[in-house]
Amino acid sequence: MNHPVIPIAVQGATKQRKREAPKGRRVDSAALAEVQALLGTVSRQADLLIEHLHKIQDRYGSLSAAHLAALAQELRLAQTEVYEVASFYHHFDIVKEGEDAPAALTVRVCDGLSCEMAGARDLLQRLPQILGKDVRVIAAPCIGRCEQAPAAVVGQHPVPHASVETISAKVAAKEIVHVPDGFIDYAAYRAEGGYALLKECSSGARDVESVIKTMEDSGLRGLGGAGFPAGRKWRIVRA
Repeated sequence: MNHPVIPIAVQGATKQRKREAPKGRRVDSAALAEVQALLGTVSRQADLLIEHLHKIQDRYGSLSAAHLAALAQELRLAQTEVYEVASFYHHFDIVKEGEDAPAALTVRVCDGLSCEMAGARDLLQRLPQILGKDVRVIAAPCIGRCEQAPAAVVGQHPVPHASVETISAKVAAKEIVHVPDGFIDYAAYRAEGGYALLKECSSGARDVESVIKTMEDSGLRGLGGAGFPAGRKWRIVRA
């Protein structure tokens, strides 16, 4: 009588081989070469993902699907991880396959509450016709300049108390890059006493209780909506 043959698994035979590249769309060789040239010898650490996305956005004006796939391979990340980060921030322009790249210049008008109350909607309605098809005008979530409402950004150049006239002037003058005034670098800041308090805390020269007590006495509160006291939050975390 014939009996069925039951195969016996050989030890180690079921061990999966390590994937040589992340799953997802096939990486285009030309896009990969462009990303590699752009990153140069800079580290491929995963925590530098946002910095590398900025490099691609600044160089090509958008993030193509091919470049995102190539970057994922370079950083040894899943393509979904790279896409999730890129799609979270409004300053990144993702261009999917078959889509046209955005205009060379983008004007972002903040439509947060302060800017909306100060006339952002009027700017969004009027600017497209005035600036023409070569300039893209889009609404953007809060850009952190509520005291300068309505605020806009021409390329990377912020425009406080924006108007049709001031934005048009920036576009015409091609003022699209902004270098902050009056800043100092890390070394100069440390030389002038910067991070001295942090050093005291980390070295133990200032005890934890005194730091928390200082926070509690300051009356500082969070801006997430509930206005929760910062000092109390620190004490809860420590406990």
